Amino acid sequence: MNFYLKSFLAIGIAAILAYFFHGYVQQQPVFDLVKLYSFIGIATFLSVSGMHYLYSLVPNQLGFVFLVTVFVKFGAALLLFPQLLGSEPELTKQEILSFLIPYFLFLSIEAILVVKWLNKT
Repeated sequence: MNFYLKSFLAIGIAAILAYFFHGYVQQQPVFDLVKLYSFIGIATFLSVSGMHYLYSLVPNQLGFVFLVTVFVKFGAALLLFPQLLGSEPELTKQEILSFLIPYFLFLSIEAILVVKWLNKT
């Protein structure tokens, strides 16, 4: 099976499962869960696909590409979810964690793939 199709399916299934689990755990989330998991899933797929493509071109620079995608993805998250920066009303720790846990879950998927690719070289 094609790498991109496998990645798309794996990330899509992870996003759907995490979405339903998150909705079950947190009854009234401060973030729109569809928007949150759509963004994280699409951003993860795009960054994994981009890193895979660039790995075939410049395998020694994959760590730097990973860092750039992390910063770009977090910047886009701050633009799409302005309540992370706003001070009115302040978010509780639980509400902040409701964003950070899914974000770092998908970031860890990316990191595992990058480490796996770097170990091949």
